[in-house]
Amino acid sequence: MELLDSGMASVEEMQNLYSQLFPLDKLSEASNAFVGSATTASNEVVARAVATTLDQISAQNTLLAKLDLFITLHIPKIEDGGNFGVGVQLDLVKKLSEMKEAANKSIETLLAYDNARADALGKLNLPSSTTSSTKSSSATTTDGKKEEKSSESTEEKQTSSASSGPVYESRVASVVAVDTLYYSKARVIFSQTIITFVAVMDFIEKNKDKLVEPKGKSGGSNFSMY
Repeated sequence: MELLDSGMASVEEMQNLYSQLFPLDKLSEASNAFVGSATTASNEVVARAVATTLDQISAQNTLLAKLDLFITLHIPKIEDGGNFGVGVQLDLVKKLSEMKEAANKSIETLLAYDNARADALGKLNLPSSTTSSTKSSSATTTDGKKEEKSSESTEEKQTSSASSGPVYESRVASVVAVDTLYYSKARVIFSQTIITFVAVMDFIEKNKDKLVEPKGKSGGSNFSMY
């Protein structure tokens, strides 16, 4: 019941966060906005959207697990003739299991973002530089005295590639496409977490009496200290 009491506030908080993370409604607008980040190490807008959505899924998984445990502990023991009257509980347990499975798949989907972007970014062959140093030492003897001599040399190498032309532009477009794709994925998944939360709250609100006491106040529960 505490969960139901705070449900509306939780939904409003999720909706506000959704609006902050996904201000671009059209994917064409997102693609245009992401061009400037195509050659940078990360796209901060998409990275934040993906990371925050992953946190949202994780929090919801914790909530679903708690609900699953609560419902399971309130399923009464099987009596002679069957376990009648617990259909609502068993239905919710099944729904919660399906929701958790869907959430886990969403996590796998979003965790692929960094790797996908790194692959696309790597094909740009952006200019890079490497520095290497070489150290050497030697010992010489003059009039019975030993002298140590050392030397060090540093070499820097730079690589460059064409930053224009059809091939380069296509590779830039590939990075933008990855950012746009995962922006879209994160937006859909975040929206689904809100819908899932509302659906669960609605189900509990409509069936709270049967969920807590499926066989009435005299039906009891299988969770006992004795």
